[in-house]
Amino acid sequence: MPMRVALCGITVRFGALTAVEDVSLAIEPGEVHAVVGENGAGKTTLMNVLFGLVAPQAGAIRLDGQDRRWTSPQDAIRHGLGMVHQHFMLQESMSVLENIVLCAEPAGRFGLVDFSAARSRLRRIAEQHGISLALDRPVARLSVGERQVVEVLKMLYRQAEVLILDEPTSVLTPQEKDRLFATLRSFRTAGKAIVLITHKLDEVMELADRVSVMRAGRLVWSGRLSQTSKEEIARGIVGGALPPARQRAVRTPGEPVLAVRDLEVAGRSGAVGPLSLRVHAGEIVGIAGVAGNGQGELIQAITGLAPALSGEIALCGRPVTHLDVERRRRLGMSYIPEDRQRMGLALGATVSENANAGRDDRRAFTRGPFLDRAAMARFASGLIERFRIRVGGPSALAATMSGGNKQKLVVGRELARNTPLVIAENPTWGVDIGAIDFIHGELMRMRDEGHAVLLVSTELDEVMALSDRILVMYAGAIAGEVAGTEADRETIGRMMTSRAHQALPEVA
Repeated sequence: MPMRVALCGITVRFGALTAVEDVSLAIEPGEVHAVVGENGAGKTTLMNVLFGLVAPQAGAIRLDGQDRRWTSPQDAIRHGLGMVHQHFMLQESMSVLENIVLCAEPAGRFGLVDFSAARSRLRRIAEQHGISLALDRPVARLSVGERQVVEVLKMLYRQAEVLILDEPTSVLTPQEKDRLFATLRSFRTAGKAIVLITHKLDEVMELADRVSVMRAGRLVWSGRLSQTSKEEIARGIVGGALPPARQRAVRTPGEPVLAVRDLEVAGRSGAVGPLSLRVHAGEIVGIAGVAGNGQGELIQAITGLAPALSGEIALCGRPVTHLDVERRRRLGMSYIPEDRQRMGLALGATVSENANAGRDDRRAFTRGPFLDRAAMARFASGLIERFRIRVGGPSALAATMSGGNKQKLVVGRELARNTPLVIAENPTWGVDIGAIDFIHGELMRMRDEGHAVLLVSTELDEVMALSDRILVMYAGAIAGEVAGTEADRETIGRMMTSRAHQALPEVA
């Protein structure tokens, strides 16, 4: 049954940090309500209040006019709310069906789980909304897009009438995004209320019925999409004029910093490669491609996270194919990983401890055998200020930060190492407009100062805006190369879905 939701005067504080201040918001059935804002603006925190993950210091939740106070997310779920988090919460060793019914198992004879009843009910739900997914497959074998479908099915199985999705397309391919949006339109037609937390304004303009803009914990504007424009939303997010488009200065690249020759590495469905590429000092080489075409395996082999089956990797003229991660980093490699949760940060450690992880100048923050906590905090404070990281301070736990601020901490730490080679893997995933511009500017600065930058991104606009040369990967191979000055979406788009000889025009 369609349900009206209202958040009234919500205030949330984490110590000295006010994450949400006196925010009131109405969520209507049969609408897609986009909530946008900078990293740390309070979007996710506000929705975590609605879902029962965070208890507010002030304010109320109203469902169909009645005040509610949740004791847990399970309480919110029982009242028809569901949430898909930015980082999925699935058990990889279990099947799709087992994940969906977990903690909501239908009881059969003798108290056993009635999987047959659950399967029949899920098939009806999937058919109703045009969803297709094998229920017996282990989650570990699913793509990112398929895992998101599992999370959505979990909500529907629990009869959610209000669906909250936090950055749902941040790691999806264009095709997966289109399928997700078709499903969300089906939900809207069925009268469900959908809350979309996102940084991608093109998606807001494509899907949303209503938009709410948050900045520094406050609601600065809320209304129907038809009453505003993409430019006005962007200005509301950043609190002023948008930054101008960045221009690449023309420069002659220097000597090769990274050289990869005939590299092969194990992939999900066979070997990736052989791959050969070079990245010179003073240039950004971008790798474009639909996710899952071997980019991840290539980066794992270059950074030392996965062994090479064959081929050679050289860094600053020295062979590193058989060196471990630490020795490659000491030779001059920084790495901004795609997964900030599992690889980029230790969430249980402080911001200060994370900021200083992997630093080469260890004498600067040690006193004999002991850590110099004051020096570590000063360095972390510098990163917080320079990269505009919204957090309670160096002593705050990394787990308390929003996803975008976690990303800025990882980017700041790695760029501060000032190494000859920077590998940036989806460096602006889940960050806001202002932060994207700042991170792009920092990568450009590294390039202009003579560093080599290898950029891997599923955002084609990002690759085209930053890269001096663009390599396109398809089916585990490099489909072709395009100069940054000659790149266009149509040519690269064709190369992303076909071999180079099919994508590039014939030479007369």
